[in-house]
Amino acid sequence: MLAIIMTALGACALILFILLRIKKRGFAALITKITVSLFFLLTAITATFSHNLGIYQSLFLAVLFGQIFGLVGDILLDLRDLHPDYREPYTFAGFVSFLLGHLMFIGGLMWCYSFQLVHVLVMLGAAAVLCAGVVLTEKPMKLKFGKFKGITAGYSAVFGVSVAAAWMAYAATGRTQTLVMAIGLTAFLLSDLVLSGTYFGEGKNRPVDIALNYILYYGGQFTIALSLLAINEIGGG
Repeated sequence: MLAIIMTALGACALILFILLRIKKRGFAALITKITVSLFFLLTAITATFSHNLGIYQSLFLAVLFGQIFGLVGDILLDLRDLHPDYREPYTFAGFVSFLLGHLMFIGGLMWCYSFQLVHVLVMLGAAAVLCAGVVLTEKPMKLKFGKFKGITAGYSAVFGVSVAAAWMAYAATGRTQTLVMAIGLTAFLLSDLVLSGTYFGEGKNRPVDIALNYILYYGGQFTIALSLLAINEIGGG
C-alpha cells in the first residue's frame, strides 16, 4: 500500500515538473525533478517492506542503487542547462551515471535468475544491435551526436543488455517481478529514443516531446520499482 501511495505522490509531482520544465523554470524544475526521483526510490524501498528478502536482497539492492544512479543522472543532465559553460561535462557524467544504473539492473537480474550461455549471447546481440543503431541511424534520423557519439553508443549497448536481460528472465521463469521490470525497462528505453531527438535533433524539443519523454522515463522508473512488490515470487538463482 505504501508503494502505491509513493507512486501516486510521484505522479502528482511529475505533472508539476513537466509544467515547470515546459515553462523553462530552471531551478524550480530541477528541485521538482529531484522530488519525483526521490519518490521512485521511496517506491522501491516501501515495495519491499513486507518481504523477507533472504538471499534475494541482491535484487532489491540492484534496483535501489540502479535508481540512485538514475537520480544522479537526472540531476547532472539538468545542471547542464543551468550551467551552460559546463554543458559537455555534465552531459558525459549524466550518461555515465545512467550507464552504471543499467549495470546494476543487469547484475541483479543475472545474480537472482539462472542465466545460461545462450542468455549471455542474446544480451550481447541486443547490445550490438542498439550500438549499431546509434551509429547507422544518425543521418536518417537527422541527429547530430557529435562528440557524444561514443558515449551514446556505449550507453545504448549497455541499455540493450539490461532490457534483454529482463525479458529473458521473464521468458525463463514466468515470474511477475521479471515481467513488470521488463515493461519498466522497455518504457525507459522508449523515453531515451524520444530524448535522443530532443538532445541531438532539430525541432524535436516541443512541449509534446518533453512531456512524452518524462512520462515514459518516470513511468519506467516507477514500474521498475513496483516490480519489487512481487519479489517473493523470485525463484531460481
